[in-house]
Amino acid sequence: MSRASSFRAMISAMWGKHAVLWIGLGAGLTLLKNPTASAPPQGWTPVRVLHAEYEYVQPKAGEDVPFIAFLVDGAGNKVYKFECHADDYADLSEMSWSGPFQCALFPFRIDTVSPVNVLAVDDKDEQSTDWFNRGRLMDYQLQGECLKYPEYSTLRHFKLRGMDLTLGYSDIVWQGGKLTKFTLHLDVTPDADAKSPMAEPAEGPKPPRGCYP
Repeated sequence: MSRASSFRAMISAMWGKHAVLWIGLGAGLTLLKNPTASAPPQGWTPVRVLHAEYEYVQPKAGEDVPFIAFLVDGAGNKVYKFECHADDYADLSEMSWSGPFQCALFPFRIDTVSPVNVLAVDDKDEQSTDWFNRGRLMDYQLQGECLKYPEYSTLRHFKLRGMDLTLGYSDIVWQGGKLTKFTLHLDVTPDADAKSPMAEPAEGPKPPRGCYP
């Protein structure tokens, strides 16, 4: 076995922080997939309809703004963990968090939460780092020109794994030019046409760099 093949085998056997790892080996890049990012033979487990709300209040330095909700199947078994935190959340976690508020969706692998954030699109950019996806909220995305791109601003739809997951932001409060409060609306509904293992790319035009990421 070549050195490159041995390296591929070693990485494939490990749990990383991303569903996809881009490794430079010779010419080009090699796409290595985490097994939780592949559809099971029986298809994605249907989840129950869910609506939840969370009021974000700007935390003091060093404080977190945690929000956790579980997506369950018809029998009440946990299928996904939806989780949000402030930047630099330092507890034991599946990923590194960024921005005033970032949310992620982690599948369960038997009884263990997988470190794969499936809200990220399966492309090189969004798999290259934990913060480059629409689960992260930045204050500038909720004002000015950025409001013209709701899928990257106040109303974000994610189609994946047999469901539609929507993040809505309302009751936005600013003080001294800083984002101090808002309400997060989380809605999940089944969608048999949503077959992608990772989030499908957002519909509509992409915003300028000043709005995303």
